[in-house]
Amino acid sequence: MTVREAGESFWQDGGGRDWDCWVPDGHFNLSQRFLKCAQHIQIEGFHQVPIVLQDGHRQPVGVAATYRNTIDGADLGNPRLQQAVHLVRGAAPRFLKYGVIEVGNPAGVGFPVRSSLTSAEAITTVARWAQAEAERQRASLVVIRDIETAAAPGAVEVLRQGGFVPSPLPAAFVVPVPFASFNDYKAHMRARYRARLAGCMKETASLRVEVLEQFASLAPELTTLWRTLYDRATQYRRLVLTEGFFASASDLPEAKVMLLRRPDDSIAGFGLLFLDGPMLRFSCTGFSREAALEEGVYFRLLYEVVRYAIEHGCKAVNMGMTTAGPKMSVGAQPVHVQAWIWHRSALQRQGLGWLTQNLMKPPPPVERNVFREDVPLFQDPALAELPVSRRMASCT
Repeated sequence: MTVREAGESFWQDGGGRDWDCWVPDGHFNLSQRFLKCAQHIQIEGFHQVPIVLQDGHRQPVGVAATYRNTIDGADLGNPRLQQAVHLVRGAAPRFLKYGVIEVGNPAGVGFPVRSSLTSAEAITTVARWAQAEAERQRASLVVIRDIETAAAPGAVEVLRQGGFVPSPLPAAFVVPVPFASFNDYKAHMRARYRARLAGCMKETASLRVEVLEQFASLAPELTTLWRTLYDRATQYRRLVLTEGFFASASDLPEAKVMLLRRPDDSIAGFGLLFLDGPMLRFSCTGFSREAALEEGVYFRLLYEVVRYAIEHGCKAVNMGMTTAGPKMSVGAQPVHVQAWIWHRSALQRQGLGWLTQNLMKPPPPVERNVFREDVPLFQDPALAELPVSRRMASCT
């Protein structure tokens, strides 16, 4: 198996259609149109490199999204680590900053390869390519991310044998919605959570929900609202969304923006949504601290996202990472994923293994018992390791 970089022709319509033949429903984050949108995010040193896996006859057998960027270890660790790093950086500004070849989408959770190969075969091919690229470009790290260990044991074994060390990521939070209606969703809740929902709706009754398919004109305001959250965050500050990202997302048929408007029509908060086959993806949100504390905006958004998923026939909502408490209080269940890290230095690989399992390990989320009966978790297709077939019908 070999790897070919897709090159500039990837962004042309013909190349995009060929690429998307490998991306079935439920894998929107790996589609050519989303990767084109993701060019507008900002990460230090960010450069996107889509790659095609080829067999011995140079025929495509899969695709993967890879990136060259910089990881700041301080942003991923706990507050103690951050304080220590910032002290050291007075004398060594690049301490714990690594040039990286990364496999897996930094703008969304999903298994990093889609291929007719098994996950073990595909990851073997991509990992070897990424290690060679790191050597060639003198990047410190290779990171292969968003792998659910239980769902992809073959890939995990390949990475272990290749010298990669696991690094726990914050859990992804998925809300299964096997409900006939939003009222049915409420009826399945335990009394405590049903009362919390009723209280939220009463508190936010003055807010009006609006869902837009075209929202490019709102890109400056959405960016400002998103930035208010980013500026308050203390961890996981790698990814910066731009006006260009929101404007580009507006062109995607899968994208919707959900607004909470006040009586004067000002925007109290928003959520960016992607309809992805059986999944609704809650990509990002934005609101001020005052809107969260005084107007109850965040919980109202979460409930309305669940309502939207139910009303549009989705099987589940992937709410992304972070803010475990609020998301689990509306019925989300944690899905634990890992990044796998390889350093060009064997000694530093051992040190990173200890660091990621200790100082960088995110705390486990506190479980919530929201429903009167257990609701089985619906597996996000993007995290599944099953091989996929090229969808020839959609490529004509």
